[in-house]
Amino acid sequence: MTRSPLIERIAGIIAPALEPLSVVLWGVEFASAGSRMVVRVYIDAEEGVSIAACARVSRALGAVFDAEDILPGAYVLEVSSPGLERRFFTTAQMAAYIGQVVDVKFHEPQDGRRHLRGILAAVEGDTVSIDEEGKVTLARFDRVKTAHLVHEFPETGPRTK
Repeated sequence: MTRSPLIERIAGIIAPALEPLSVVLWGVEFASAGSRMVVRVYIDAEEGVSIAACARVSRALGAVFDAEDILPGAYVLEVSSPGLERRFFTTAQMAAYIGQVVDVKFHEPQDGRRHLRGILAAVEGDTVSIDEEGKVTLARFDRVKTAHLVHEFPETGPRTK
């Protein structure tokens, strides 16, 4: 998954600003909302991410963005946790989820396919291995458009009326 120079620059500014707030940067992405740019900042923490933590980070980053003047024009800043079905921004993030189900979409077809969904079997450098019912596919992360964890709810007993 390639990252734009602007995202790299913003991540380089954000990460140190988060240290005193006891959270870490999980990822940054851009979207649009009409004529405004939306900057989505995902944060994570060992004890989880609360709404209060997101609000603290939003205030701190708003001040940092204004002081650094890194975004041209109007923008909307959104801060949230990566959630249960967290999007992966690096292979290093994926390594902690080996053995779990992931969903991977490619920019261009790989072996005639644009989409994989299976068990994350391995992460080696910039390559991930996805096991789809015994068929293992290697995917270079620079060819990946999006990759995220698939949350599987635990089995519950049969429903009763």
